[in-house]
Amino acid sequence: MYNFINFEGINILPGDRNSIFKYIISRIENDDKLWVITLNALMYMEYIKKTEYHNAVNNSSFSIADGVGIVKLLKKHDIITERYPGIELFKDLCRYSGNKYGIYLLGTGDENLKACSENIRRDFKGNVCGIHNGFFSLEEENSVVEDINRSGADFLFVGMGIPKQEIFILRNFERINTKLFMGVGGSFDVVSGKIKRAPAFFQKTGNEWLYRMLAEPHRFKKLPDLMKFYMNIYLKK
Repeated sequence: MYNFINFEGINILPGDRNSIFKYIISRIENDDKLWVITLNALMYMEYIKKTEYHNAVNNSSFSIADGVGIVKLLKKHDIITERYPGIELFKDLCRYSGNKYGIYLLGTGDENLKACSENIRRDFKGNVCGIHNGFFSLEEENSVVEDINRSGADFLFVGMGIPKQEIFILRNFERINTKLFMGVGGSFDVVSGKIKRAPAFFQKTGNEWLYRMLAEPHRFKKLPDLMKFYMNIYLKK
């Protein structure tokens, strides 16, 4: 049995990276249908707005701490856990899949998606059995769901950004036959090699968000939410 912790309605899976990964694998091998959310500061800020995204997070199997901000927020409430970045869990699951589990990639543009799938096959020996870009209408969603099911995939990774990716999973969780669901944000673009991940210094200090903002200035529109998040940690008792 694993001790989950409820934090503001979010089912948190605490622990070190190794124990978290082992637990996820045990659930997969037990043929459970699993929806993992890798929670960061911006996702938390979207969650507390009480929109449809709030319902998506509440309906997932559990969340793990993706960002250092979430680790600090949880620590303030006496919940101790290690940071497990979503991109690292994504890579770990791709490595683990091998020939045993099929992978479906949903999201980003066609060029990056193709490069990402090729790199997963080459670098992680993962079995990518289906891909589809993230640019489709609600009317086209049924055909996307049908394609995922036809592929026979076991792992569905959705890289369409928040809140879109989690709302897609919420809407289609019961209709899609994969064992594992996980939103991965911009991970496809990083694994494709088209966008560089933050250097080690930014990763170790928990400032990957800053590097991404500097590399992609359009992300600065999210800065107010980040400021609100850290004010919530440091100014509230």
